[in-house]
This record gives sequence, C-alpha cells and structure tokens, in this order.
Amino acid sequence: GKSLGHGAFGKVVQASAFGIKKSSTCRIVAVKMLKEGATASEYKALMTELKILIHIGHHLNIVNLLGACTKNGGPLMVIVEYCKYGNLSNYLKSKRNFFCPNKDSSLQGEPKKQQKDIEPVEGKKQILASVTSSESFASSGFQEDKSLSDVEEDEEDADELYKLPLTMEDLISYSFQVARGMEFLSSRKCIHRDLAARNILLSENNVVKICDFGLARDIYKNPDYVRKGDARLPLKWMAPESIFDKIYNTKSDVWSYGVLLWEIFSLGASPYPGVQIDEDFCSKLKEGTRMRAPEQATEEIYQIMLDCWRSNPNDRPRFSELVKKLGDLLQANVQQ
Repeated sequence: GKSLGHGAFGKVVQASAFGIKKSSTCRIVAVKMLKEGATASEYKALMTELKILIHIGHHLNIVNLLGACTKNGGPLMVIVEYCKYGNLSNYLKSKRNFFCPNKDSSLQGEPKKQQKDIEPVEGKKQILASVTSSESFASSGFQEDKSLSDVEEDEEDADELYKLPLTMEDLISYSFQVARGMEFLSSRKCIHRDLAARNILLSENNVVKICDFGLARDIYKNPDYVRKGDARLPLKWMAPESIFDKIYNTKSDVWSYGVLLWEIFSLGASPYPGVQIDEDFCSKLKEGTRMRAPEQATEEIYQIMLDCWRSNPNDRPRFSELVKKLGDLLQANVQQ
C-alpha cells in the first residue's frame, strides 16, 4: 500500500485488513514493519513497541493497536489505526487561509459563506458532546465511544473536514483531546518523550490521536531533530531538565505539551521562529526565556503554555488539571 512514513530501518504503509472488527468488513489500517535487512536489535525495537501498545490498552485519543503478525520466521507487522488526515502540523498549515476565529465570520478573502457551511457538521457536534462528557471516560478510558467508531466507516462524512473552515473551537478541542490522551498515557506509566504536532494524527470527525511512529521517524532528515553530542534531539520541544540532565518523565511531557499548544495556536508554525537552536538557546531556556504568545492564543491559553513551561517541573500542571482547564474553555467557547 501507500507509504505513510519511513525511517532509518522501519516503514509504515497503508493497507486494507479484513476481519479486524467483523469478519465480513474491510478496514483501512496502517501497518508498521521493518525494512529489508533489518538487524536483530531493530526487530527487538519493533517487538518492544508492540508490547508497549498491548500494555497501554485502548483510548480514543491515541493511535490504537488493532492487531499484529508475529509468525515465527515471517515478517513482524504491527497493525494500528489509520488516520486519513495525516499529522496535525501539516493539517494546521494547510488550513491557515481557512481559519475563522468566530463561527459566524466569513473566511478571509472568501465570499461570505452560507451559515450551514460555517456550522460544524453533526459529527462534530457529536464528538464535542462525547469529548467533553466526563461519563464516557470516567473509568479507565478503555471503552471507545461507539457513536464515533460507527461513523468512521461512513465515507460520506469522511471528507467534511477538508470542506470546513478551522475554528477556535477546533483548536481548543485538539488541545483538550491531546491532554486527555496524555492523561491516559501517564496513568499507564507511559512517557512519550517526543510530544509535538508532527506526532499527533487527525482522524474522522475531528478526533485527534497521539502517535509515536518510532521506526517511521527519519530523525536524520527532519530539521526538527538537532544534533547534540552523538544524538539527534527535538530540542525545541524539550524541557530544560531533559536537555541538560537527560531526565524524562510526565512533567517533561507537560513542557512539550506547552510547545504543542503553541504550535496549535500558531496554526502549525515552527516554535521559536527566527531563533538559532544552539548552546546559547539552551542556556537562555534555562535562564527563563520563553516564547511570546502565538497569534491565535487567548490570554487563558497563553497562561496555560507558561504554566507548562515553569522551570521547576513540580510547578507544572498535571495532565488531569490540563484536561479540566481545557474542557472548561471548550464548553465556554461552544456556549458563546
């Protein structure tokens, strides 16, 4: 199938799978596999990733494991959900000319649209109800909202996102959903280490899913990964304690989440625009230099970013607090 990503020794391809849900249905999936000539340690890395996915379990806002092929002597394949709109960074960039801060305003440079074009489709209202309901995820977060998975296969709605303008409600919803996915991952003792808009995928009905295509990231070609010593690191997304002391935990993920918020509310801009990413940058970060508010961020949203970027990791909010704050902002925005 179509290649969805590739790295130094792994690749992700689009495929059709039969019998994932019901024996009679066919579903588009993403398959992670090794390239030809992969070493034993690379095989072990993909197997470890599979074990982690099994341990983590199911949540609406992560790219979920659907199955695997682990036959002795055969190729190792990890089958995960396919997200048709690709990564959030590219999607936001593609929507820059179609951003409507308010639901009623017309698009910049576009003739005034009819109200029905600006209003979210039913699917979007539906996701909002389920996204903000504490009940549906009051337990461990394993159960999937059936109303969403049923719509997933509906091709009529599938292209709606391409037609609709991007609204403030969407930006807050993406932020909220990622916080909820991260709250779940941290509850499963999973540290992401590379939370960024490029690692968030957009699915039908405006559902965003956290992914970590470890094998598919070509860190040697991606300018987001900067050489530091022998390693290539996503320095612009990293907390000072990760850069200087190699400390990674949920609190360093919260820092990265703050940078991801900046990406969302700048509509996919690269963080620290115009700044040379070098030793001087790292030192300034340690001294307390922070990014200015991105163009679309409200005061409340920017304050959340600053809270995530507190120098002392213990002063940063928990993901559960971020879920609460963004859930409240989302409800307020919907009611306006």
